[in-house]
Amino acid sequence: MTSDGVRQAAAVNPGDKFELVFKGLLKNLFAERMDQNEDIFVRFMNDESFRNVVTNWMSSEAYRRLRSDPGAGAEGKETDALPPALQLVEPPAEQRYATCLPLVPLKAAAGAFSDAQHVEDDDFDWVTVESRRRLRRGMFVAQVVGKSMEPAIPDGAYCIFQAPVEGARQGKTVLVQMRDDTDPESGQRYTVKRYQSEKVADGDSWRHVKISLNPINTNFQPIVLTDADEGQFQLIAEVVEVLDRGQ
Repeated sequence: MTSDGVRQAAAVNPGDKFELVFKGLLKNLFAERMDQNEDIFVRFMNDESFRNVVTNWMSSEAYRRLRSDPGAGAEGKETDALPPALQLVEPPAEQRYATCLPLVPLKAAAGAFSDAQHVEDDDFDWVTVESRRRLRRGMFVAQVVGKSMEPAIPDGAYCIFQAPVEGARQGKTVLVQMRDDTDPESGQRYTVKRYQSEKVADGDSWRHVKISLNPINTNFQPIVLTDADEGQFQLIAEVVEVLDRGQ
């Protein structure tokens, strides 16, 4: 597929459908360049977890950039430069999660931080973070794109996320990965929304009757999951701080 074809695919498809297109393109690209880095090719083809993280991350970035500036060429200007408060660094091991955090696209985070105790963070960029919070493993920085959480999280704001979500979930702003549903604003199977659930007793346990993923902006509708079981969605991380409030 040509670069124009990829750009067209981004323009006419929601994010999850674009990922399917991009996945085949990426696989062919790795195969074509196998002789340049055989170790990476072998790992990409044989390590499903690594392949999913790489594919999710790269397709998310390609989709975001192509959708934000469809006319830009491959050498076009980066449309989402980091704000001054976030500086890219190459930290030694002892500084990771002490003075800096990984910078992670939300789609990649939905895969990489699903198990916060076993995160492969070597593939991500790192940024310095000034926060009153004590940084720790499981935290990451991500940009939230969209207007549904305004004014609390403005479109384009960078936030600190913390995984896993600890304690009571009710009322927290969370990153959720959905199995069957998509966010109508982005077309993706992940979303950042305020969590609310209704539960009823079920024998010695309980079950969800309804889960609402609520926007703050009243111009948007909540995502409602009825009779939701734990396999229908996954809470990935909680928004704990808005670092930069966009442009």
